[in-house]
Amino acid sequence: MFKPKNVAKETAEPEKPRVLSEKYAGFVRKFLGPFLPRYRAQNIGKTVYQICSTCPGYKEFWIDECHLPDTFQTWFSTTSLYVWLMMVRIRADPNAKHYNQGLVDSFFRDAEHRIRRSGVTSGRIVNDTLKDLVSSFKGTVMSLDQGFASSDAVLAAAVWRNMLPDDGMVLQVGEITRFIRSQLAALDKRSVDDLIANKFKFQSIR
Repeated sequence: MFKPKNVAKETAEPEKPRVLSEKYAGFVRKFLGPFLPRYRAQNIGKTVYQICSTCPGYKEFWIDECHLPDTFQTWFSTTSLYVWLMMVRIRADPNAKHYNQGLVDSFFRDAEHRIRRSGVTSGRIVNDTLKDLVSSFKGTVMSLDQGFASSDAVLAAAVWRNMLPDDGMVLQVGEITRFIRSQLAALDKRSVDDLIANKFKFQSIR
């Protein structure tokens, strides 16, 4: 008489997951450790850029109070300020080079998306525009860095030169300068892990 085989006995037992010994696990961490920040940089940059891109009070202050046109250029110059503020804080981190690169990459991906969304379809025009924006951003960063390391007067001049071309904006320049100092102080109290976890929000200028 045919008897069913004892399946339970003949079925191979599942293999137990292999666990690296601490010796080899330590070796893997040591070998891969230097590469991890570079691979994580884009995701971290994207997360941190989301904080910068909120620009709280954008319309109320920059458009209504400063009388700037609600254009792509105004968006770019004001967002550059928030990106720079974040870059200054991240510079103190050992992985600042990778994280700040991820932040800037996210900023320019957003800029490219906005350019294309405006109706520009020519790849050449998009690329030329992005090159001009990169040059403008570098100039803004250098100017603000100099002001940050010097005095409020130099910082105010950088704000005036890069964001408020109207000579009648003395009060607004003062407000922005104080805002920069206050936000840098607030950022200094936060760890980079807090920023990555989205536990920081910029305040409105007014």
